[in-house]
Amino acid sequence: MTLYDADTVDACAWPETPQARLARDYFVPLMKRGSTAFLSDRTTLRLLAMDDLRIPLAINEAEYGNSPLHSLWVRYIGLPVAAVTAETYGAARAVVMRGAMRTLGGMLKAARIDKCVYVDHWLVLRNLSAGLDEVQVERLTAFLVERFPGHAIVFPAINPANASPLLNTLAARDYGFVYGSHTRMTLPTHEVSRQVRENRRRDGRLLEAAGYRVVDGREMPDCAPRLRELYRSLNADKYHSTLDFTEEWFAWTLREGVFQYWLAVKDGRVDGFYATHISDDTVWSPLFGYDLSLPQELGLYRGLVHRLMQDALEVGLTIELGPGADPFKSLRGSQPVPRWTAYYVKHLSGFRQYAWRTLQRYVNGGVRPAANAMLRKIDGDGIVGFGPLTLPFTPPTGQTPREAARALREQVDALETSLESAARLEGEARLRALSPLSETLHNWPQPMRRVVALRERLTRLEQEARRKPAQAVASASVPPADQARQLLQDATRWGDTALVAAHVGEVPAPHLKALVESLRQATGSVGVVLTATRGDKVVLVTAASDALRGQGVDAGQLMAQAAPCVEGKGGGSPEVAWGGGSRADGIEAALTATRRFLESRLAGAVPSGGLG
Repeated sequence: MTLYDADTVDACAWPETPQARLARDYFVPLMKRGSTAFLSDRTTLRLLAMDDLRIPLAINEAEYGNSPLHSLWVRYIGLPVAAVTAETYGAARAVVMRGAMRTLGGMLKAARIDKCVYVDHWLVLRNLSAGLDEVQVERLTAFLVERFPGHAIVFPAINPANASPLLNTLAARDYGFVYGSHTRMTLPTHEVSRQVRENRRRDGRLLEAAGYRVVDGREMPDCAPRLRELYRSLNADKYHSTLDFTEEWFAWTLREGVFQYWLAVKDGRVDGFYATHISDDTVWSPLFGYDLSLPQELGLYRGLVHRLMQDALEVGLTIELGPGADPFKSLRGSQPVPRWTAYYVKHLSGFRQYAWRTLQRYVNGGVRPAANAMLRKIDGDGIVGFGPLTLPFTPPTGQTPREAARALREQVDALETSLESAARLEGEARLRALSPLSETLHNWPQPMRRVVALRERLTRLEQEARRKPAQAVASASVPPADQARQLLQDATRWGDTALVAAHVGEVPAPHLKALVESLRQATGSVGVVLTATRGDKVVLVTAASDALRGQGVDAGQLMAQAAPCVEGKGGGSPEVAWGGGSRADGIEAALTATRRFLESRLAGAVPSGGLG
């Protein structure tokens, strides 16, 4: 295990992992320049190499002027004290509340609550928690305690939706937990109400109606000053304790592609933007801003949030929107999720350990219930994870974002396969096969590009199927002898043997019988397997010419291969066998099975010609 600083990090070896590449390309430049070159917070950045992991550290002494990102005191004392006003709580109650919090804050400062080593701290990025096992946690903790004996060891703001295993591993190694804050997430598998869909639909029209184009930030490489201005107007100027960024930060992250920037542009002017980063199948926006001087009726905020959500949901990923504007986000289908900060202080003095336990009781017993009550008013009683702390941790979203993305891919893959199977059918059989797919695709809970493409494919297949009856009559009007000649021309051949394996659609029984007879009378070694449909039933007929029977293959053997594929049966003479089944989606499998069977019986011959 090795600890690197700005002067030694060039000696670090970099495993070929996404986590290591991100540490090298994103975190190391910050470490070399120092935090204040890019951020308003003052912290010391280090990189820890352990096994194939490269873990960022932020080391604080007592920077009580930092943002909540790097100051527990500001998060739990400074911000709440500022939020307690006479207008909200009444004059007398506000005085008492501020006095109690300041007393607690004085004790926390005396116990140096902000003397911490923040582990796995990627600054403004989220959902990058390393998958440490118990042995790694024990090794890492012992190493940091030895190197920083006066610091608390802190894993900040862990999201149980993404990292429940890590939280449980930390609990097993004697870490305590403090409720950190809440965020908001929408998984692509979440069901949404009709009202949510309508809200999203309206939001989706706002930017275009207001005359905005959403463009890739790389198309406007000189926009960094404007991005900083928009961010500050929404964040730093409004909240004095919010993390601020330098103009160089925006220029660097835009130029190097650290984040993907999307800009709302009108008449050549950038009026809003958001940046995104993807990790653990979750899209997170570390930066967001828009021009507050513009009329709210433009819907700039609503339009940008809609696009941000679409970025994730269209490709089947989870979107994390963070806290704030909870009623608005709830009405767009987002779910509140708690974040927990894990801490280890067993190596500190008794007084400092007591201060941490006091902070834990205050936050988990006071702040958390208040957050729970507030969110229940907005999201209802169905919220998960905001009750008293219980172990083990489980994802409050039900699935993890990674599980949701995988399940969604598998579900869409299955729909695509079913759609292709239905496409091999004709007429009413195809429409019946498409019916359940249509219901699923048209009631898909989240927008998704692949689903939109499948819906369009389904519509075309339905339109084709409704035109099939007229086409079937036309096919039946072709003389059976002419159709037999065409099928023989397209047959699969092994030397002198031909196999006609084809689906002929919905044709009258006399036509089908005459067609089979024409094929059976053909010169040479010929095998026949034809499928047709009658309503929702499959008709099978197989035949073998005299020459093919002379090679040991008859119509009954061909029927034995085809019938099970359509869940049917059949029988007849060695020359001709008839059968039927109930699985129209097995027709292609039936034709393939007979091809493979005949090929195996004629092993050694080289196939040529087309497939029937």
